Amino acid sequence: MIALSLVCVEAESELLSAELWEHGATGIHEEPLPGGRTRLRAWFDRQEGLLDQFRDYAPVIAPEPPRDWEAESRQAWAPFAVGRRFWLAPEWDESPTPAGRLRLIVHPGMALGTGAHPATQLCLMALESFLTPSDGVLDVGTGSGILLSAAAALGARTPAGCDIDADAIRVAQTNLQCDGVAARLFQGSVRAVGEGLIDTLVANLNATTHEMLAADYARVARRLVILSGYPRRHGARTESALLQRGWHTHHILTLEDWTCHIFTPGADS
Repeated sequence: MIALSLVCVEAESELLSAELWEHGATGIHEEPLPGGRTRLRAWFDRQEGLLDQFRDYAPVIAPEPPRDWEAESRQAWAPFAVGRRFWLAPEWDESPTPAGRLRLIVHPGMALGTGAHPATQLCLMALESFLTPSDGVLDVGTGSGILLSAAAALGARTPAGCDIDADAIRVAQTNLQCDGVAARLFQGSVRAVGEGLIDTLVANLNATTHEMLAADYARVARRLVILSGYPRRHGARTESALLQRGWHTHHILTLEDWTCHIFTPGADS
């Protein structure tokens, strides 16, 4: 086993982590550095092509003894509360759910969306506050499927998710089936969804992707659009993309350096 060390700006760490997983990482450790930078250490069984693939991030490769990632993950993950209503617990946890909270099962693995990231937590808080029971929900870039689990727990009608990554769809399908959540999943983009077919759309993606898909968000959703996945400095860009399509900023949530916008149709009065 080898360890690959990369250095990036903090804003790139999540996307870079996703790329590391896609290239076969068996584990990733994130370490904050001075000056708004982050060091990522990723472990691989083989090193072929890694130095060239990640040459823009000062890559350093060193041999590493094998590690029991399952045991380390279980030690590191403990149940935790999100918002007013959710209780996120790893799949092996057998402790009781606190009174008044909805249990979401966390499946640590390759797909993003364990609930630990502030952007995911913001989406969960937005859903608990603004989702109307019986809403038809679409999760764009569904990842692990955790937002669909949350929507189903809140009473959503026909929760659905899409992702352009076939592996993410397989992971989400497995997770949701294990948790007894009935959801429709498809590999592809929101662009494949018909006009006005969704009550609430939620997407936890970066600001550039939101800008690219804003017209489709506005076309597909009828009642609510929830967007997160970007730091505060990118909030104005994301907001402008929806305002230009005739939607109104209904509410803004923030957690640490991350932002979540909740949009409703119609101009601001």
